[in-house]
Amino acid sequence: MEFEIIHIADVDVLVSNHSPQICILTEIGKAVMKKIPHFPDYSTILQEGTNSFGGVAFLIHKSIKYKIVIRELNFLLIEIETIPEPTSVGAVYVPPGTTPPFQLFTKCRNKPFFIFGDFNAKHSDWGCEGNNVSGNQIASWLELTGNEMIIPDKPTSRRSNSIIDFGLTHDATGWYTEVVEDGTSDHFPILLQSPLSVPLTAVFKKTNWKIFTFFLNAVYEYWLSLVYNYDDQFFFTHFSEFLTSLWDRCSTYESARQYRPPWPPHLVTLAREVNRRRRIYRRNKTEINLYLFLQIKALFIDERSQLIQQNYESKREWILKDQNIWKFVRPTFHSFSPPFRGLTVNSGIMKNPKDIVDTLANHYEQHFAEPTPDTNNVIQQKYIAIYNKIALLPNIPLDPIPINESTIMYHSSFSCALNLFP
Repeated sequence: MEFEIIHIADVDVLVSNHSPQICILTEIGKAVMKKIPHFPDYSTILQEGTNSFGGVAFLIHKSIKYKIVIRELNFLLIEIETIPEPTSVGAVYVPPGTTPPFQLFTKCRNKPFFIFGDFNAKHSDWGCEGNNVSGNQIASWLELTGNEMIIPDKPTSRRSNSIIDFGLTHDATGWYTEVVEDGTSDHFPILLQSPLSVPLTAVFKKTNWKIFTFFLNAVYEYWLSLVYNYDDQFFFTHFSEFLTSLWDRCSTYESARQYRPPWPPHLVTLAREVNRRRRIYRRNKTEINLYLFLQIKALFIDERSQLIQQNYESKREWILKDQNIWKFVRPTFHSFSPPFRGLTVNSGIMKNPKDIVDTLANHYEQHFAEPTPDTNNVIQQKYIAIYNKIALLPNIPLDPIPINESTIMYHSSFSCALNLFP
C-alpha cells in the first residue's frame, strides 16, 4: 500500500503522477475548507486547524474501507481495513512553537498505528543540524513509550537541511520512504511504501501501456494544432484531463491479491529478448536461431534464479537480525492467557489472593521437603535400618577390575545359566 505526504499546493500534480492509495495533506488552509476539491476515485476528509494556514486532510482511494476515529484541530485519525487486523492512520500538523498532541497519540496505544505529518520538530537523532523544543519532546516521548519513527533519508524542508515531515509508529519495519523533489511548496513531498496488506476486496490499477501509447500516437497531431490556439493554462488543464481519462480507459482494476512487485529493468529486457528470439526461431527454424534462443533463455533463467535467491537471502537476513522472527510470524501466533477464576479446593473455589498464595506455598513447601517415613510400616522400617548400617560403613575405594577378568566372569555366569536351562 502506498502513502504520500504532500502539501495542498501540489496535490493535483502529484496524485496524477504517483496515484497513491492514501494521500495525507498538511497545511491545507481555510480556503480549501470553504471549497472542497474533487479528485476522481478518491474520498476526501478535511479537518480544520488552529490558524488560517493549518489543518490536515486525507485522500483515500475508494477501494479502501475506512472509518473516522478522532477529529481534533490539526489532527485526524482514521481506521482502515487491513490484514490481519485494522490499522490506525493519522495526519497531524504541529504549528511552529507549539507542543505535539501527545494526549492524542497515546489513544493509539496497544494497537497498530501510523501518524504522519508536519511536526516542525528538529533533533539530531533524525538528521537535523540542531534541536528545538518539539524535537526534544518527541525524542523523550519515543524513549518513554518505545515507539519508533519512519524517517525520510533526505531533508524535507526547502528552507533548511532539516527533516520535519516524518511518521510515528509502533513498528517501522518494512516501510520505505522517498523524498520527491517536485512541486512548488516549501516542503518536499514524501512517497512511502508500506508493508500493510489490504483485504480481498481491494484493487490496484493495471495499465496497458501499449494501447496508451497507440492512442497518443494517433492524436498527438491534433493536440499539437491546439498549442498555438489556446493560452498555456487552458491547454495544459485540458491536456492533463485528457491524459487522466486516457489512462483510466486503458486500465483495468485487478484484485490486490494478484499484485506482484515488478522485476528489475535488466530482467524485463532479458524477458523481452527471449520472446523476440522465440518468434525469430518460429519464423525461421535454423540451428543458429535455435542456438541464440536457447542461449538467451538460459541467461534469463540464470538471472531470474539469482534474483529469487537474492530476495530469499535478504528476507532470511532480516529474519535472523535481532528479534525480527517474531515480527515475521506475528500474523500466525496470537498471545492468549486464559482467565484465572480462582483455586479449586475441597471446600469450593478460593478467590482471595492471600489465601491462594498461602495455600500454594504450603503445598510446594511440603512437596519439596524431605520425605517422612511411616513408623507403622514394617517393611519401610526394615530397609531404613539396612540403609543406616550401610551409611555407617567406611568409605573404602574399590580396586579396579581388569577387563579380561570381568569378561571371564561374564562368560562363566552365562555358561551356568545355559546349564540351568537346557
